[in-house]
Amino acid sequence: MDLGSLLFMVAFAYGLGVFWYDLLPGQLADRAWRVAAYPFALMAIGEAFVPFGPTFGGIHVITAVVASLIGVVLDWIIQVARHPAAVSTPETGVPVRAATTS
Repeated sequence: MDLGSLLFMVAFAYGLGVFWYDLLPGQLADRAWRVAAYPFALMAIGEAFVPFGPTFGGIHVITAVVASLIGVVLDWIIQVARHPAAVSTPETGVPVRAATTS
């Protein structure tokens, strides 16, 4: 793989990551490397083991699209497992006052 294909793969992974995050119910990460990391890793694994479909810029497009979708779903699962929502709705109780001493 030459440098041009690597840079194209990084840009393609980021673009597909943003695309899949917008379609799926997950939240887009605030860091750009997080959006591209899992799609890029799975695209590289997919290119190594299951190169399928037409190529563009040295990348098999169908393999890249499917692998990036799997990467975003894995990232979404990991984010949910590591950062669960603590409270989905706010509590509606009366606030407790601090005890005063005289």
